Amino acid sequence: MNMAVAGGGTGGHLFPGIAIAEEFLQRDPENAILFIGTSHGLEARIVSQLGFALQTIRVKGLKGKGMASQMLSLLLLPGALLQSRNCLRRFNADIVCGVGGYVSAPAVMAAALQGTPAVIHEQNSFPGLSNRILGNYADRVFVSYEESSSFFPQDKTVFTGMPLRRTLLEHRMPVRDSVFTILVLGGSQGSHEINEAVAEAVSHLAALKERVRIIHQSGAADAAMLAGVYEKHRLDAQVISFIDDMTSAYGKAHLVISRAGAATLAELAFCGRAALLIPYPHAANNHQEKNARVLVERGAAQMLLSPELTGEKLAQAIIDAELHREQLQEMEERARGLAKPQAAREIVDHCYELVARRQRARKGTFH
Repeated sequence: MNMAVAGGGTGGHLFPGIAIAEEFLQRDPENAILFIGTSHGLEARIVSQLGFALQTIRVKGLKGKGMASQMLSLLLLPGALLQSRNCLRRFNADIVCGVGGYVSAPAVMAAALQGTPAVIHEQNSFPGLSNRILGNYADRVFVSYEESSSFFPQDKTVFTGMPLRRTLLEHRMPVRDSVFTILVLGGSQGSHEINEAVAEAVSHLAALKERVRIIHQSGAADAAMLAGVYEKHRLDAQVISFIDDMTSAYGKAHLVISRAGAATLAELAFCGRAALLIPYPHAANNHQEKNARVLVERGAAQMLLSPELTGEKLAQAIIDAELHREQLQEMEERARGLAKPQAAREIVDHCYELVARRQRARKGTFH
């Protein structure tokens, strides 16, 4: 069976697609996967490293752009639809899975137009524009949050949770030691806002200098600056542009300071890690804050919004967390209660069912 996975751009869209692809191949090694993305998204670097095939199409996003950019994006859509159709036909796709972002739209629409089963997965509690449109054409809509179900047709919407990569599901996390360890994440490319806030906070952490360790995924642009700040203040810190082994990083952490992308929140829940969430303020439809509030309302995380973010406040939050580790343990238990580790398996089950149904329908037509 052949599955095309369409989407990417950021880790938040790409990693759930990788998780679904991994489960699809685990189900049957004879299955085949094709990723459809763009040449400038994260998929252009990550997909081939994992051994998957990638076909790129030329497409751009609409939301949050100026008039000229929107016009260009609209002009590219017919070509992207044609490119997607050609990709699906050459690959002989049995099913198409859209994992969000503007790149998934032409591929899912091409599948719908040619009668190939198509599904989408919505990662966020407030769905993006592409998925809200595609929900009307897809055969199944899988959602990570129950809160987003109301945006889609109820008869084909399934609450599965977020698909997680096998590297996280199958690898044992290391045992934490007593040194209070903070993991700082700003998304797959880092966050300049969070990096600056942490750099400012370091000067307020002198009292914790001997009791705290920091692992900081910085992105490439701020790595040297952060390394210099930590060295100046003689803080035990490891600055990494991009962390490949997230299992180990989560395993060492007592507190995670992070953006509130849906994939990260699902990983936090599965690993049972307490978090201080700083939602990206310019996310479409403010979906990161809405994602974060789901965890905050369930006692699984704390949140600090960008307008309130200062180095001093961030430092105080870190000091409070280190002093009250029992509260972090309670947050960890609540986070674990939100995990849905079988999401990818459930999605692939539905995909198999849809392909089998389409094959039975075709046989009936021929008879």
